This record gives sequence, C-alpha cells and structure tokens, in this order.
Amino acid sequence: MRGRAALCALLLSAAVPVQAADPPRDPTLGHGFGEVVRGVVFELPKTVLDATFNGPPIAGTLVGIVAGAARAVQRTVAGVVEMGRAFDPWGLK
Repeated sequence: MRGRAALCALLLSAAVPVQAADPPRDPTLGHGFGEVVRGVVFELPKTVLDATFNGPPIAGTLVGIVAGAARAVQRTVAGVVEMGRAFDPWGLK
C-alpha cells in the first residue's frame, strides 16, 4: 500500500509544472535607483542596529558595522549595475 502511494505521489509531482518563486523581471531605472538609495542611506544603520540588539554587546555592534558596510556597498553596486542595464540608448536588448 505504501509503495502504491509513493508511486502516485511521484507521478503527480512529475506532472505538475514547476514555477519559480520570483519570475525574472526586466531591469528598470527606478528599481535601480531605489536600490542605490537603500544601500547608501538605510543599509548600514539597519544592519548595525540589528546586530547590536541580536548579538553580543560589543562584538555585535562591531560585526554590524563591518557587515553593514559590506551590504551597503553590495546593494549600491547592484543598483548602479541595474540602472546601467536598464539604460539602453540604442535599443540593443
């Protein structure tokens, strides 16, 4: 009985189409600019506060500063790259 149920579950799972959680979207200037603003303005204080309140007293703050700076740079660069990909003056996409 268990083998039959496992076989039915296997066949049903193979028949159902798989979809991604977030479909890929086209890059836009607005979203890229939003990423730059979030990276420059909000990421460092958010990460420092999160690490300070959820980590050890002094080490949490230090880790938050380092991690926040790294995440701020990463988010800012990702926003600049997205704006660069969205800007297509010759229509080469």
